[in-house]
Amino acid sequence: MENNRENASAQTETEFEPISLVCDILKNWWVILFGALAGAMLFYVASSMIYVPNYRTQATFVITSRANANAYNNLSSANSMAETFQKILESTIMKKTICEKLDMDKLDADISANVVKGTNMLTLSVTAHSPKDSIDIIKTVMDNYTSISYYTVGTTVLDVLEDPKIPYAPVNPLQNGEMAKKGFFLGMAVCILLFAIWSYMHNTVKQEREVEKKLDARSLGAISYEWKYKTIKEWIKHRKKAVLVDNPLASFRFVESFKMLAARVEYHMSKINGKVLVVTSVCENEGKSSVAVNLAITLAKKGKRVILFDGDIRCPAQYLLLGMSPKKENELGEFLNGRTGANNILLNTERKRLGFIGGKVSYSASTEMLGNRQLPVLIEACSKIVDYVIIDTPPSGMIGDAQIFAQHADAVMVVARQNVTLAEDINEMMDDFRDNHTKVLGVVLNGVMTFQSIADSPVGDHYSRYSRYGRYGRYGKYANNKEV
Repeated sequence: MENNRENASAQTETEFEPISLVCDILKNWWVILFGALAGAMLFYVASSMIYVPNYRTQATFVITSRANANAYNNLSSANSMAETFQKILESTIMKKTICEKLDMDKLDADISANVVKGTNMLTLSVTAHSPKDSIDIIKTVMDNYTSISYYTVGTTVLDVLEDPKIPYAPVNPLQNGEMAKKGFFLGMAVCILLFAIWSYMHNTVKQEREVEKKLDARSLGAISYEWKYKTIKEWIKHRKKAVLVDNPLASFRFVESFKMLAARVEYHMSKINGKVLVVTSVCENEGKSSVAVNLAITLAKKGKRVILFDGDIRCPAQYLLLGMSPKKENELGEFLNGRTGANNILLNTERKRLGFIGGKVSYSASTEMLGNRQLPVLIEACSKIVDYVIIDTPPSGMIGDAQIFAQHADAVMVVARQNVTLAEDINEMMDDFRDNHTKVLGVVLNGVMTFQSIADSPVGDHYSRYSRYGRYGRYGKYANNKEV
C-alpha cells in the first residue's frame, strides 16, 4: 500500500493547478511585501557602498592645416588628427608622462578625443574620480601632447577654442531611489517565484481528481468554495453568517455539490448497512463542521430522518451554525457526566426531520468523558430511531476524540480542504482508523475554489469564526475557562 501511495504521489505532485498557485501567493502577500522591502533596502545600501563618482572636464580645439587652409582639408585634418590624438593619449609615453608630472603611481582616468560632427573642432575629455584629478590630467595632456606628438602631428595645428573648467558635479549622480525601486520589484519577483515553486511542489490535494491518486480512499465529491459575505454591505460591516445549503443566498454550485455528496454518502452507507457516520479532518480550518451540518440538512431535505451529533465537546460549534441555544440540561457533556437524562439532550431544530445533540459549554476532559459507557448506548439508541447519525468530531490530528467516536460508528468520512493538508498526513490518519478496524467511507475535498467561483462574487473571505477553529491552539486554556 505504501509503495502504491508513493508511486501515486510521484505521478501527481507535479500537476499544475493555477488557482491553488495564485491562492498560495496571495495568502503569503506579507512575506512577498517583506521580501520586496528587503530587496529595496539591500539595493539601496549596496548602491551607496559601491558608488564611485566620476567627474568630467573637457577642452575644445580648432584643427587647421598649415599646408592648405580650405574647409575640406581642415575637416580631413580634424578626422585624421582625432585618430592620431587618440593613439597618443593611449600611448605608454603619455600615461608615463602624466604619472610623472602628477606624481601618480597609476593613471586611473578615462581620456578620449572626438571630432565634433561636421566641424573641424576636436573635443578632449578626461573623466576621473575627483574634480582635481580630472582638471590636472587634462592640463597635463594639453601641456605635453606637442612634445610627444612632434613626429606624428605634421602640418596640423591645434588651437585651443575653449579651456577646461573644474567640474563641480559628477556625471554619474547617485541614484539610490531608482536602485531601491529595482530592488523592490526584483525582491517581489523572487518571492513570488519561490512561492510559485513551493506551491507547485507542495504535495497537497489541489483538485478532486487527485483524491484517489494521492490518497488511499475514494472521492466522495468536491464542495465548492462559498463566499461568506453575500452583499457589499455585509463585507463593509464584516457581518458573516453561517453558510448553509438552505440559505436562499447560497450559490447553486454550493448547494449542488452537497446534493451530490449526500447521494454518494447514501449509496456507500447502504452498501455496508451503515447509519452512523463520523465526520472529521486532520487539522483545524478544513471546514468539517460546515460539511457535517450541510450534509445533515441535505439528507433531511431528501426526506431522511437525521440527528446531527456535535461530538466536539471541547469546542462546540454546531449550535452556532444552527442558531440554537441549548440549556444546561440539554448539554451532551452533562449527560456524559451523569447530571441529566437522555430524554433531555435530543433537541428538535427549525428544520423538519433534523434533530440535534450537543451543547455550547466547553469541557476540557473530553477524552475521559467520551470513554463513558453511556456514549455507545446513546449512539445505538439514536441509530434506531433515525436514518442517519452524523457526528462532527474534533480534528483527528490534534486529539483522540474522533477515534473514540469512530469505534461506535459504521464509517468515517474525512474532510480535506483544498491545498491545505499534506497527502501523507491524510493517509496516516486514515491508516490509524483502519488499524482500529474502522471503515473509511471516503474523502470529500472542501472549499474548492475556481476562477469561476471567484468571478461569481465580488466579496468574500475564508472560513469564518463561527466554528472557532482557531481556539484549538489554546485548547486547554479555552476549556479551563469555561468548564463546568
